[in-house]
Amino acid sequence: MPAAVRRLNRGELVAETLRCALEHLALQGEGWLAALVTSDWADRYGRPVRYDRLPRGQDALIAWVLRVGEDGLHILRAVYHDDAPPGLRELRSVQVLRQVWVQQYWHDEAGQLCWRAAKSTRDRASRRATGQRNTGKPSADGRPDPASAREPWSTMEIVTPHDPKARYSQKVTAAGQRDWIGYRDHQTETCDELGPNVIVQVVTRPAPQQDIDALDDIHQQLTRQGFQPLEHVVDGGYVTPDSIHQAAMTWDIPLLGPVRADPQAAQRPGFTKEDFRIDWDNRTLTCPNGITSPPWKPTLGDGHPRLSVLFPRKACRECEDRLKCTGNVEGKGRHILLPPETQQKIQSQIRKDQKTSDWQRRHTIRAGCEATVSETVHAHGLRHCRYRYRGLAKTHVQHVLTAAGTNVVRLSDCFPPGTTPASPPRPPSHFQRLCQRLTA
Repeated sequence: MPAAVRRLNRGELVAETLRCALEHLALQGEGWLAALVTSDWADRYGRPVRYDRLPRGQDALIAWVLRVGEDGLHILRAVYHDDAPPGLRELRSVQVLRQVWVQQYWHDEAGQLCWRAAKSTRDRASRRATGQRNTGKPSADGRPDPASAREPWSTMEIVTPHDPKARYSQKVTAAGQRDWIGYRDHQTETCDELGPNVIVQVVTRPAPQQDIDALDDIHQQLTRQGFQPLEHVVDGGYVTPDSIHQAAMTWDIPLLGPVRADPQAAQRPGFTKEDFRIDWDNRTLTCPNGITSPPWKPTLGDGHPRLSVLFPRKACRECEDRLKCTGNVEGKGRHILLPPETQQKIQSQIRKDQKTSDWQRRHTIRAGCEATVSETVHAHGLRHCRYRYRGLAKTHVQHVLTAAGTNVVRLSDCFPPGTTPASPPRPPSHFQRLCQRLTA
């Protein structure tokens, strides 16, 4: 869901953030701000910052951005000084200015203001606990390595001062890669065969938050509304063995959706994880050729408990099917990562079930949700919040109102069984009225 903002590059972001803060400070403390403003600020911040007004050339742009950074620090030091009027530091635009400056600038060992480098890797849940892109390898004094002082993850990075809650995200669809700044909308509707399908619950989240990360909030609200233990039919973006187990144990909600197939099944026919025999009592795996691994070791994968199984290098090197199994020519042993026993059994069972016609027939009902998304977007303007609301809370209100309006339209077309609406007669055309007058 696109936010009601214009996309800014990093140079536009810092200057526009400072300009917005200056506008609000001028409104709340004009006399105080007048003593801080210099004559050249009118040219830099007197009107909205746009790309075509920025300096040309990399060196000129960096020098200009650092000048903006010094101006912003000048304002922040003054507004947080004891002599500043009370309340100015609490302005939202000043708080956004402080956060953006932390995310976009840093001081080197000599105390010189520097512009952080752009992102070098994509945002992943498994990387969010690391400091690779944020701080890099620390030096002796605890400061970040200059070559690694970069912007924060997209889940944290403010990309516009006009909607600080909006975030940047990418999504790969059948039509190709799509990126946007804004939010994600999760809708849950009934799927009864007798009555109309109505939207019963809406969750709005920042754009980078993946579908599966919103599942707990969805189930919590569904449980509060009394939709439990009804089966919840979802697409693959909400389903992992962990999410199925969590939904059943925490909320008593059966989750129906496809589990991701083994990504290496096509390259390793006959040697996929399902082809290995698991001995849960002895904590070992046995390969299709009869080689048994040493006991596995606990580890973490994407922040979840996993079991690391490593087959002996000597046994794999001597195996005739080494290339089919390990897929490498370096003589390394086969390495397999297993979820805990309960989740592994869930994964194996669903991968087997989702190939059957009965499971596929049950899951086809989920396709109706795509029609609901299309209806709310194209018929009721769900994505038109870019013209109405800013901020996560207000955007969520618009999503709820759009869902309510969709339900009203759907219910207005439904009537009790055995009854039909009295359709008004179709008005006669101009020619029909002419004929009626001639024959009267």
